[in-house]
Amino acid sequence: MKTGDVYTELNSRLKYPPSEYLRRILRKLVTPEEAKLLLQLPAQPAELAQKTGMDEEAAQRKLQEFMERGLIIRTSKGLFCFAHDMTQLHDSNLSSAEKWVDNELLDLWRDFRDAEWKQTMAGGLGDSYVQALKVIPAWKAMERSPDRGELLPEENIKGLIGGANPISVVPCPCRRSIRRCALPLEVCLHFNRGAQYAINRCAGRRISAEEAIAIAGEAEEAGLVHTWASSTPEKLTAICSCCRECCDIFAIGMEVGNIEQILQKSRFRAEVDQELCTGCQDCVERCFFKAIEMEKTPLSKKLKATIDESKCYGCGLCVIVCGPEALTMRLLRI
Repeated sequence: MKTGDVYTELNSRLKYPPSEYLRRILRKLVTPEEAKLLLQLPAQPAELAQKTGMDEEAAQRKLQEFMERGLIIRTSKGLFCFAHDMTQLHDSNLSSAEKWVDNELLDLWRDFRDAEWKQTMAGGLGDSYVQALKVIPAWKAMERSPDRGELLPEENIKGLIGGANPISVVPCPCRRSIRRCALPLEVCLHFNRGAQYAINRCAGRRISAEEAIAIAGEAEEAGLVHTWASSTPEKLTAICSCCRECCDIFAIGMEVGNIEQILQKSRFRAEVDQELCTGCQDCVERCFFKAIEMEKTPLSKKLKATIDESKCYGCGLCVIVCGPEALTMRLLRI
C-alpha cells in the first residue's frame, strides 16, 4: 500500500466520509509506518508480530503505546483493534495522558469540529458515529425535590455510580480541545469496562464511588449537564458532564437547531413556586435550553420565573442555584 493511501484507509475504517481535516489529524497522530501497523489490526501481539516480522515483545510494547495514545481498544477476546469510528477515536485520543496530547493536536481537532463536524451534524444524524444522548437529572436537584422517589435506576446518578466497578475519571475531550469555557475538565466519569480501559492505558485515575459522586456534584454546581448514551445501567461505560460552548454533540445540536434529535429529555421538569420566587434571575442564566423567562404575574409587581415545559430538558441545573428554593423537579406525568 502506498504511503499516501494508509491515511485514506484509516479514514475509511473510522466510517467517516473522506476528509482533509480528519486526514490532518491522522497524519499528526501516526507516522506512515505506524499507520501500516494499525491496518494490520485486529490482532493479538503474536499475530501482529507474525504479520509484520516484528519481535513479539516489541509488538506488545507498540500495542500498549497505541492504546495509551487512544488509537486502539482491546476487545473482550483479547484482540487489539483500531478505533471503531471517528467519535471513539476523538474521545479516546483527547482523554489520553498529557504526554500524548499537545496544542497542535488540540487545534487540529478543533479545526475539524468547526470546519466540518458542525456541518455534518447539521446535515442529519443517521450516521453510525452519532449516538443519542440522555439527560440524567442532577442529584443535588433531585435531593430537594418531592418526586425524588420516582427516579428509575437509569436516572439515579448516585445509584449508577454505586453499582459500577471500577470507576475512573478522565479529562473531558471536548472542553480539552475546544477551550471556549473555563468549566472543570476532570469530570468525565468512566465505569466498568470503560473505566478499566482508561486505567489500563494510563489515561484516567481510579477513584471510589464517593469520589465520583463528589465530582458529579462539583460538575452540577459548575453548571454542567449530565448525559449518557448507555441503554441500561448494566451497560454503563461513561457519564459526561457537558457544557454549552464545547460539547461536540449537544452544544453543536443547540447551535444548529437539531438538539431534539440528539438529546433525550429526562422524565422530570423544573417547576416554580412563584410565591417563593424572588425574581433573582439566577435560574435564567443557568438554563442551557432557554426554558425560563421572567414575567409579571397578577400576584406581584416583581418579575417571576416561568418555565416553558416544552423547552425544559429536566437537567435540574436551575434548581441547584435557586436560593429561595422556589424551583423543584417534578415527574412529568402524561
